[in-house]
Amino acid sequence: MQYRPPPRTSTKREVPINSNDASLAAIVSGTWQGAFDRKHCGASPGLRHHAQTPRGHDPLITKAAHAPHNRSRRKVYPVFAVGASFVPGPGLRSMGICNISPPGRMSMSAGPDRHHAPAWQALAETLRGRLLLKGDPDYEQRRRVWNGAIDRHPLAIARCADAEDVRAVVRFASREQIPVTVRGGGHNVAGLAAQDDALMLDLGLMNRVEVDPASRTVRVEGGALWRDVDAATQPHGLATTGGFVSTTGIGGYTLGGGVGWLMRRCGLAIDNLIEADVVLTDGRDVVASEQKNGDLFWALRGGAGGLGVVTHFTYRLHAVGEVLAGVVFHPIDAAAGLLRVFRDVTSGVSNELTAMLVFTTAPPLPFLPPEVHGRRVIVLAYCWSGEATAGKRVCAPLADWGQPLGRHEGVMPYAAWQQTFDPTAPTGDHYYWTTSQFDALDDGLIESLLPHAIAPADPFSEVHVHHLGGAVAAIPAQSTAFSQREATFFINVIGRTANAERFDAVRAWVRALRAGLAPFARTGMQPNFTFEATDLATLGHSSATRARLDELRKHYDPNGLLISAPRA
Repeated sequence: MQYRPPPRTSTKREVPINSNDASLAAIVSGTWQGAFDRKHCGASPGLRHHAQTPRGHDPLITKAAHAPHNRSRRKVYPVFAVGASFVPGPGLRSMGICNISPPGRMSMSAGPDRHHAPAWQALAETLRGRLLLKGDPDYEQRRRVWNGAIDRHPLAIARCADAEDVRAVVRFASREQIPVTVRGGGHNVAGLAAQDDALMLDLGLMNRVEVDPASRTVRVEGGALWRDVDAATQPHGLATTGGFVSTTGIGGYTLGGGVGWLMRRCGLAIDNLIEADVVLTDGRDVVASEQKNGDLFWALRGGAGGLGVVTHFTYRLHAVGEVLAGVVFHPIDAAAGLLRVFRDVTSGVSNELTAMLVFTTAPPLPFLPPEVHGRRVIVLAYCWSGEATAGKRVCAPLADWGQPLGRHEGVMPYAAWQQTFDPTAPTGDHYYWTTSQFDALDDGLIESLLPHAIAPADPFSEVHVHHLGGAVAAIPAQSTAFSQREATFFINVIGRTANAERFDAVRAWVRALRAGLAPFARTGMQPNFTFEATDLATLGHSSATRARLDELRKHYDPNGLLISAPRA
């Protein structure tokens, strides 16, 4: 069975919803994105919703249109990126890397001048994918990452088609002494995939997904996005922990830990990683798992990269079909009360519930009163992955608290919920993030948080208040390289602006908020939410974990070929 999703430029969901699901389908298919569009001024036609209603009103119920399947058969889903040119064999005529005259000879007019043209030509002829050099039109598009604040120029970009290409690129870079970065989805806020004068190893063409329903496992190539994984696993009623935004790449996300809507029930992404296929910096292929290369496997789970190039990830899957989920918008003056209720309700709550509070600016959604549009609000977003009737009872103290401005909630396919927040993280805006971990949301912390969260430097900036615990905390801290699983709460400060001229102000706002929270915070930061390389190097891991990672990087990358993770 072959599966090819729509082009990735589309914001539409990739798991079918039947025609009766128009309300939730509209949100995840782009109508909500239109509402977030800075040029959008009115309500989005065609979006059904339910506004705030009296207690006892049944939320909208939706059902997935899953196709029949045979759980005993292994199914393969190749997924290709937009604009990808898959080359069935070597040869410059299909590469599109340069002007060719005559065929078989590469023009190096825009290429790196400190390395010999024949070496680059030989690499290009070896690859089944493509080699992009400066001056190539596709180079400009691929050098740019999700965060528009990152503007760097790699020496060249190798778009690998398979693990053999990865080995060829790594051996070439080692021989030529060229530093290498690795790009999966390009969604890292620090833009670690793009570095000036380095060779970018781009896995974007490697996004094949292979599901084994019988063993409840999925094997994924390193360039896939989480929406690719969901599209392949959800027809079987299966899922694993993925990002809060489905356009996140699986690779960097997993290597940094991997929090998401299923984390409290299923654990972090690294807790579901069974094995990884890795190309080491000497060009060798190894498998890392609990049984093989255990030290490398430990480091891959939360170490944030810098040990090798992971070409395949194999994850454990869980029974997740439909979820009870939604958003409930409250006026900003209810924030203090809602934070306290959130603190109290999440203490000891069932692991099937993952929730967060979001300080944001209200978009012109149809279920919100027009006078609220453009004003600062606080939003409860929650996902219950257990039985729906029990979920309504457990979620009620949070979902039914206060006097909401509007709400949109119901039972829906997990993949639909997973894509709901994609429009809030568009490619090309300028982002600056930070994160802090806490043992408790005490009143002093709440009082320090509110003044900053209510008044951002740009209306697109947000503050996300998460709770951890559950399956995340059940794993011993020393068993993986992720150092932040013992925290009870974490707060991500999401600085975002569409205007580059505001970026300095947004960065100052983020730093001021972090400074205000510092007296209440635990030491350390989650690697995946850290913009500053110095913070990642010094705060991304505990001192003991950092020391062990440094030793392992010296062992697996003795010449410092990989610069995907900074070294302390």
